[in-house]
Amino acid sequence: MPQYAEIIIDLLSNAVDRPFHYNIPPDMQGKLKPGMRVEVPLGHRLCQGYVLRLLRDTAVDSLKDIAAIIDPVPLLNAEQLALSHWLSMRCYCRLIDALHAMIPASFRKGRRPGEIRVVKPTELAAEADLSRAPVQQKTLDILKQRGSLPRPELIRLGASSQAVSSLEKKGLVSIEAVQPGQQEDEEKETVEHPTTRPHLLREEQAACFEQIRAVLERPKPEKMLLHGITASGKTEIYLQSIAYCLEQGRRAMILVPEIALTPQMIEHFEGRFPGRVAVLHSRLSVAEKNRQWQMILSGRARVVLGARSAVFAPLEKIGLIIIDEEHETTYKQEEAPRYHARDVAWWRTRYNRATLLLGSATPSLESYYEALEGDAVLLKMKERVTPIQLPPVTVVDMRQELKARHRLIFSRLLLKELNGVVERDEQALLFINRRGFAGFVLCRECGHVVRCPSCDVSMTLHMDRQIMCCHYCARETSVPATCPGCRGTKIRYFSAGTQRVEDEVKKLYPSVPLIRMDRDTTADRHAHSRYYRQFRERKAKILIGTQMIAKGFDFPDVTLVGVVAADTTLNLPDFRAPERTFQLLTQVAGRTARGPRGGKVIVQTYHPRHHSIVTAAEHDYLAFFESELETRRQLSYPPFSSLLRFLFSGPDEEAVFEAAAWLTDRLGPAVGEAEILGPAPASLYRIKEQYRVHTILKGQDLPRLAPGIRKIIREYHQRKMPRPVRLAVDFNPQVVL
Repeated sequence: MPQYAEIIIDLLSNAVDRPFHYNIPPDMQGKLKPGMRVEVPLGHRLCQGYVLRLLRDTAVDSLKDIAAIIDPVPLLNAEQLALSHWLSMRCYCRLIDALHAMIPASFRKGRRPGEIRVVKPTELAAEADLSRAPVQQKTLDILKQRGSLPRPELIRLGASSQAVSSLEKKGLVSIEAVQPGQQEDEEKETVEHPTTRPHLLREEQAACFEQIRAVLERPKPEKMLLHGITASGKTEIYLQSIAYCLEQGRRAMILVPEIALTPQMIEHFEGRFPGRVAVLHSRLSVAEKNRQWQMILSGRARVVLGARSAVFAPLEKIGLIIIDEEHETTYKQEEAPRYHARDVAWWRTRYNRATLLLGSATPSLESYYEALEGDAVLLKMKERVTPIQLPPVTVVDMRQELKARHRLIFSRLLLKELNGVVERDEQALLFINRRGFAGFVLCRECGHVVRCPSCDVSMTLHMDRQIMCCHYCARETSVPATCPGCRGTKIRYFSAGTQRVEDEVKKLYPSVPLIRMDRDTTADRHAHSRYYRQFRERKAKILIGTQMIAKGFDFPDVTLVGVVAADTTLNLPDFRAPERTFQLLTQVAGRTARGPRGGKVIVQTYHPRHHSIVTAAEHDYLAFFESELETRRQLSYPPFSSLLRFLFSGPDEEAVFEAAAWLTDRLGPAVGEAEILGPAPASLYRIKEQYRVHTILKGQDLPRLAPGIRKIIREYHQRKMPRPVRLAVDFNPQVVL
């Protein structure tokens, strides 16, 4: 019987980023299992830890005993433990960071899996006289109507947190820990989703589905790329593939890139698999997330639908993982562990001998190249399932608009088409990938731009609140009436954002209802669902938004898409900027011509001949792919190499450069033929008063060099530096700014 346990301490510290060995006391032997949380002594205090392995032997002398077992059953299964080790190596992160990615934060705070704390009325509540305490009475009335509720949900329904505390002191309510399903009236989704039946597949769809079904029948890992144009029926392929997977007694997972898409996808999946779908994303309340997690752990949920982090859901017997819009950068986590959901999904696919299905109208260059090289099965759908095919795209050269003395943010053609939409009672989407009223504020007398004092970026004007805001550190300041540099009065606003577009539309059509969707208007966790349903129900004619409206949405009455500024992403100092521009334009163009009225797209740009814009206007993915692939080949960028970015940041500029130079010098002997770029200032050189310098390693087989690189990173963390410099390591970053 094992007498020792290998444990990782639950502290975010490089000093304890290694397993520790402990004795298993006699009363715990036979009870302790890998994946459990335990309390162990570390120095002079007790710490929480996770059991990684049980051991019969150890080379360590003088071991301490485990103090207590926290969980009656393992919190992590064998697959999650194995995945955490791979993730820490792949992403150059601490093992505890990798483990935290797999566990909801509420579970890490000492609660049991799925446990929810609810407010429950006691027997005394029925006879209580609260006529002099109307807020407390209202709180009790809600509980009597709805039954016991989690405290956050009770407050959301109009109760007061202070009233709950007062009622608890009076003995009129109790706060209890329960498992989902034990509540008298558990919170339910208020929206009913009608049951739907599988649609008859068109010829292209049927051919793709048959290939997927054949792969699902083989018990070996397989990767497939479904390249289908917008509105070609990819969602129906997903639904029928999942249904076939469930028939085989296995389970399925589907990831979507934006929380904004979740309400629409819930409709599709709850309608097809009622009661068997768990939904996971960051906007869920703690109680909601716990309930969904418990559904998965108990086996009631056989399908998991969610955003990036749902890839870690504790789903067993996985047969199919689907990543919709696989090209999206939102699948990359920007904080430790800096994983890409596509890589994690492929690891889980191999572990479960399952199938990974990647879907997109504009696949990433890496995925499409991989399919052409034979490392993935390529499926194609070139026809729409709707009678109307891809909409015509007109590119407007905004330079010519200026020459014609037309200075509005909407070109003459876009204004004409908007007028037609309003007159015909149709719907339109206006897309601009920048929020706020203006991208920057400039003095025309001296050229001074209002910049954030903490970051190396211009501040954005938000006219609705009359403030200047930095979108990186959230610093706010008042709008200047005179130039801070020369005291001049010729202050002008440049580069429109979503607020400015909204303001202009309201001036043009004051009686036309509209919706604006960006990060500012969707801060409320129910906002995405609310706006989606309002526009779907035609309660608004015009939808203005950033990239969250550019993909996935299916609105049959949208007959016009206007891209207000196509150059926003094109001008970013990033080698992926042309690819992102093409993808965004193609995706947003696909939001129209989905109904019987057809549709058209107007793209406004100052670079009408750029190949990203030309090929997007022609709906020609292959032409863009071939052109961009050749550029990547010449520069030896992905998919012809991998990148490893070392980002150094700190408040002392000299110390940051010194730290970057120290590590870069030591990389040389360890990386062989790999190319070292830098150290150099990052494009965004200062954010939140932190200077940023990076070194980028570029090579064809960087994972093979990982042991030597990790050794250098450990030496870096062990250095005694007089001034702190933070190091972030990112494998294949999606954004290099």
